Amino acid sequence: KMKRPCPNHDCQSRKSNSAAKISPFGYYKTKAGKRRRFRCQICRTTFSSTAGTPYFRIQHPRSKFDQVASLSVEGVNKSAISRVQSVGWNTVHRWLEKAAKSCQQFNRYNTKDMDIREIQADEIRTFTGSKKSVSWIFAPRWTSGLAFGQEQSWDPAITKTLRKS
Repeated sequence: KMKRPCPNHDCQSRKSNSAAKISPFGYYKTKAGKRRRFRCQICRTTFSSTAGTPYFRIQHPRSKFDQVASLSVEGVNKSAISRVQSVGWNTVHRWLEKAAKSCQQFNRYNTKDMDIREIQADEIRTFTGSKKSVSWIFAPRWTSGLAFGQEQSWDPAITKTLRKS
């Protein structure tokens, strides 16, 4: 059994907040291989394993979608991503819209009771002893409360140091 809600908004399991009874219901073929189908035992709706995710209905491997999103995060523009990944500019634009929407939904549901306006990650590469002993220090930084730039704070308890010998 699958532990996710039925994607059908009219399903009785969704309306009553009870656990949906989702079971495997065969496979379907894509260019990237076989994908699993599922069916809700209450409303009999069938859906794919990618339903409700940013991967839903993309016609390329998931890894290519992930690479496009990663390149965008690194600051590469859509035209360059399109050239490098051999996909159309409109496809890159649509995928980035899907990724952004998914991130917004994730933040909306997973940061409900937090008064955080912005979270930033910061890293420092340094040497300890000699240049052969490289250390990376990762620290989250957030702003909360008032407007951006006010009430900034660092939490030293969350700071991580990784050493690569």
